[in-house]
Amino acid sequence: MIQIQHVIYQIMLAHVQADYPLEACGFLAGQDRCISHIYAIENILHSPTAFEMHAGQQIQAMLDIEAQGLEMLAVYHSHPAGSERPSETDIAKAYYPELVQLIISLVDRSNPTVRAFSIANKHVEEVKLLLE
Repeated sequence: MIQIQHVIYQIMLAHVQADYPLEACGFLAGQDRCISHIYAIENILHSPTAFEMHAGQQIQAMLDIEAQGLEMLAVYHSHPAGSERPSETDIAKAYYPELVQLIISLVDRSNPTVRAFSIANKHVEEVKLLLE
């Protein structure tokens, strides 16, 4: 299970809506499996079907997380026209297997769907996401 503060959840949804119809991405950090900080990171692919995080922004986020004594807990990204399940690409490119992957479907933009997954060695397991 992973928890996310309501305000962070809303900021994440606003970010993915603002980047629509392109995929949006970022890191989520906190402590004790409770997400309290968000780091929106530019998708340098500017694509509706794929994302790659801006390397410089990734490093800055990681340095800030460390400086604040937080732990990186999750990666999030949107699927503007797809489901909230990991795609084959998501599974193949799960570069942070220790992190939870939050996927936001914007198929129904007025009611986005968010699910969380653990993806390691091409094995996908849903993780319960609790909104605080």
